[in-house]
Amino acid sequence: MADREDFDLTVSLLCGLALYAHTPGADTEFVTAIGPALAASLPPGILPPGYDPTDGPDYPGQER
Repeated sequence: MADREDFDLTVSLLCGLALYAHTPGADTEFVTAIGPALAASLPPGILPPGYDPTDGPDYPGQER
């Protein structure tokens, strides 16, 4: 599989995971475990240095 295809697949999986995370009854432990692993598989330089995917605004109904 070409590098671009790997990247596209990873981004697609991250998008699907983000949608799943916002569905009622989503398994938050699964999302918490898989999200960072998928993000870590992105090529270097895609995310800024020091980026923390868990840092962000609180949304109504969001558990922290």
